[in-house]
Amino acid sequence: MSSTLLNIETAVSYLSGAGGNTTFSLGTVTLEGAEVPEALRVGGSKTLIVHQLPGGDRIIDEGGNDPARITVAGRFQGSDALARARTIEQMRNDGGIYRLSAISCLWMVKIRSYAFTYTQKGYFIPYEMELEVVTTPVSTAATSTSALSSLVGSGVTGALKTITGTIAEVSSVASSITSTAQNVIGQITPIANMIGVGGPLAKAQDALTSVQGMSAAGENLANLPTALSGTITGLQSAVGQLRSTVTQAGENLESIGTGNAASLLALAANAHLELGALEASQSAGVALKNAQAISGQ
Repeated sequence: MSSTLLNIETAVSYLSGAGGNTTFSLGTVTLEGAEVPEALRVGGSKTLIVHQLPGGDRIIDEGGNDPARITVAGRFQGSDALARARTIEQMRNDGGIYRLSAISCLWMVKIRSYAFTYTQKGYFIPYEMELEVVTTPVSTAATSTSALSSLVGSGVTGALKTITGTIAEVSSVASSITSTAQNVIGQITPIANMIGVGGPLAKAQDALTSVQGMSAAGENLANLPTALSGTITGLQSAVGQLRSTVTQAGENLESIGTGNAASLLALAANAHLELGALEASQSAGVALKNAQAISGQ
C-alpha cells in the first residue's frame, strides 16, 4: 500500500467521522483518527455458585467479577510509527501497570502479549496485543471527568469565598488602624501591598475569578482542552500567589511589636491574612489536583 493511498484512507476516515472525537490511549501512547483500533474486545464473566434445591428451585450466589483480557488490533502509521510501536514493546517488557482509555471507559492494565509487523519501511506497522485487566472500568470517562469538573468548580468557589471574606475583614481592620491617628505607615503598608491591586492576594482573586468562568460546575472540562489548560494555569498561579501571601503575612507578624493599639490591630489583620490565604490555598490546591486528574497529569 503506497503512502498516498494511506493518506487518502486517513482523510476518508476523518471525513466519515470515524476519527473525529475517538481516541485510544495506553500509557503515554495516544492513537487518533485512522490509527484507532477498529475492534476492541472487552467483557468477562461472573463467578456464580448455583445451589439446586428439591423441587427445581435454585439459589444463586455471586462469587465475584472476572474481567476477560482486552484484545486489540490496529496499526501505527506515519514517520514515528516505529518509535511508538517500540514504546509499547518497552512497556510490555517493563511489566508495569498502565492506564487504558478507550470507548469512554478507563482501565488499569498490564500488557500480557504484544507483537507488531514492520512494513512499508516503517510507515505502516500493524500490531496486536492482549491486556490483562488489573481493575474493572472505574467509570465512563464522561461521568468521571464531569464529576471532577464539578469538584474543580467547587474548590474555586470555596477559595474565592474565603479570599473575599478575608479582604473585607482585613480592609475593615486597616480602616480602624488609620483612625487611631498614630504613625501607622509602617504597619498598614505591608497589608495594603498584599490586598491591593497587584498584591498577591488580589492576583490570586483575579486568577480564580478567571478560572471560575472556565470551570462552571457540571461542565465537562475534558471536552474543552483550551479551557482545561487555562484552568490548570490559572489555578497554579492562584496557589502560588496565596502561598506568597501566607509567607509575607508570617514575616509581618514576626516584625510587628505590641506597643500600641495600632500594632495590635495590625497583628490581627496579618493573622487573618495568613489564615485566610492558607485556607484558600488548600481549596485551590484541591481544585488544581482535580483539574490535573482530568488532564491525566
